[in-house]
Amino acid sequence: MAQRGPHPTLLLVLLAACLALARGQTRYYKFLRQHVDYPKTAAPDTRTYCNQMMQRRGMTSPVCKFTNTFIHDSAASITTICGSGGTPAGGNLRVSNAYFDLTTCRLQGGSQRPPCNYNGGTSTQRIRIACAGGLPVHYDGAI
Repeated sequence: MAQRGPHPTLLLVLLAACLALARGQTRYYKFLRQHVDYPKTAAPDTRTYCNQMMQRRGMTSPVCKFTNTFIHDSAASITTICGSGGTPAGGNLRVSNAYFDLTTCRLQGGSQRPPCNYNGGTSTQRIRIACAGGLPVHYDGAI
């Protein structure tokens, strides 16, 4: 009797490829969750903005993330840094050619346990990110 359906080896290869792709996508989506807020969420001041965004984006549990920067531009614009919109900066790091509006949130007080209290500051700067597979996966800092 002839075997029906795809060969088991082919299925294993396809499964491995999907898992590898999903792992890269996970890093990309984590980058988006932690660093991209476009259009910028409205708040009366940077303290309120940071306290709301850090909690909404899951960076206050089980411990408070010490510092985080939000980029106020589209994911598509940020992704261009991994190609023609950026210049190599060593390893998988690239520096943006363009300037981006940023909000940097910093934890206030001595404890990294919730409740978390943040102060924020805004700036317009070039940014350095790490790329993998043509996608941003890590925010390294402002230039």
